[in-house]
Amino acid sequence: MVATPGFCEAHRQLIHRDYGRARRGFDAEVGFYQSRQWRSVRAAFLREHPLCGRCGAKGLLVPARVVDHVRPIKDGGLRFDTANLQSLCVPCHNSKTARESAARSGPPRGG
Repeated sequence: MVATPGFCEAHRQLIHRDYGRARRGFDAEVGFYQSRQWRSVRAAFLREHPLCGRCGAKGLLVPARVVDHVRPIKDGGLRFDTANLQSLCVPCHNSKTARESAARSGPPRGG
C-alpha cells in the first residue's frame, strides 16, 4: 500500500521495464535508435555540439545529453542529415517531444 498514487519503489522498476518491452514491440524507431550507425552519428554530433541549443538561445550553458531530430522522423525528417539534428538537454527534449505529441493527437476534446 502506498500513501500517494503510483507504485511503490519495489514495483516501479517493473512497470518501467514492462513499458519498455511493450514499446519495443510496436515502435519501429526504437531499433533505429539502437543501431550502430545512429550511435556513431549521435556521439559525433554531441562532440561537435556539446551544449543544449535551446538553453544556449537563452544565454545558458547547459550540457546536451540528447541529439534530437528538428523535424521528427515520424513527420518526414531525415534520419542522418545533420541539418535536421540539434543537441538538447533532457528537459528541453522532453518538452519538445510533449508539444509534438500533443500536436499530433489534435486539439483537446470536450465541451
